[in-house]
Order: sequence, then structure tokens, then C-alpha cells
Amino acid sequence: MSALNPLFAPIRLLMDRPYLALIPALILGVGYWTGRPEAPKTLLIAAVTWALYSGYETYMHAWSKTVTAPIRVDLLLLTPVLYLLTLIALVSWWRAAHRP
Repeated sequence: MSALNPLFAPIRLLMDRPYLALIPALILGVGYWTGRPEAPKTLLIAAVTWALYSGYETYMHAWSKTVTAPIRVDLLLLTPVLYLLTLIALVSWWRAAHRP
């Protein structure tokens, strides 16, 4: 499991400070709203997903204080989904910006 620690390090940071998940949401959202008219919809989808994750993580942060040993198995599913969606959005954003 130690080989996966660098992969989950950003999510561990967000577990303690859930409001920081709004940073990628804002970056991707601003990229969508200020982009060309043909800005990729994946930017909007990723921004909304990160914003929803911020709310969910805020709830889970409060919940984790009420239990003795919180085990966050949900992060094994959410982390790869967030990473993959963000990667797809960034690649499509880059492609749209470099389209003639």
C-alpha cells in the first residue's frame, strides 16, 4: 500500500481541508466560462464534480469526528474517478486551446 501513498496524498490533504477541493472546481469552471465558445463540456462536468466532492468531503469530515475509527473505503472509488475526469478535462481543454 505504500506505493499508492503518493497517488492518494492530494486526497489525504482534502480529507483534512475539504474546502481545498473548490480550487480545482474553480480552475476548471473558469476555464469553461472564459474559454472559446466551443469550450469542452468536460471542463464543466469536472468542475461540478469537484464542487460536489467538496460538499461530500465536508460532510464526511464532520462524520469522521463522530466515530472511533473511520474507514474511508469510498476514497478507493472516488479518487481514481476524480483524477481520471480531471485528466480528461485538462486534455480536452488543451486540445481546444491548440485547435486552429
